[in-house]
Amino acid sequence: MARHSRRRNANAGFTLVELAIVVCIVGVLAVIAVVGYRKLVLSSKLSEAQQTISAIRIAQEDYRAERGTYANLGVNFCPSDGSQQKKWAWDPNCNGGTNTWSVLPVHVDGPVQFGYRVAAGTRGVADPFTTGVDFSGADATVPWYIIQAHADLNNDHGLYTELTGTSFGNQIFTRNDGE
Repeated sequence: MARHSRRRNANAGFTLVELAIVVCIVGVLAVIAVVGYRKLVLSSKLSEAQQTISAIRIAQEDYRAERGTYANLGVNFCPSDGSQQKKWAWDPNCNGGTNTWSVLPVHVDGPVQFGYRVAAGTRGVADPFTTGVDFSGADATVPWYIIQAHADLNNDHGLYTELTGTSFGNQIFTRNDGE
């Protein structure tokens, strides 16, 4: 009878192999959760830039309807320092180099992660900053604008995330999406 109760006690616990398998499964699930969380955070940061670019597009179309051309705000980013992983209050009096943002009534809720700049031109005027977007199929006889959002989302001081929108289409192009 004593032998039978010893076997029952020996079979009641987990073996080292079973514990190792459980630890591996928990580790894999933790990695999946962290990756999913990072993608969610990145997606929320990118959506700020997409919404602001859409707001700037609407403001540019209103500006053109009133004045016949698009507003050229210059090549400087506003807010000027998109190189840190922090947010800044939106300043409509920020000077992009040609005009202040107050000429475009862009309303942003809360602080922004990205710096923004808008260049505009007319027939034959070249893109004043490198956007990485191919404009070869665009009609060069009409006024145009380019909106660029710029931030260092992963705080490595070297690989900046850039989103670009243009008057040539409704697409927003993303380069170096922070991964």
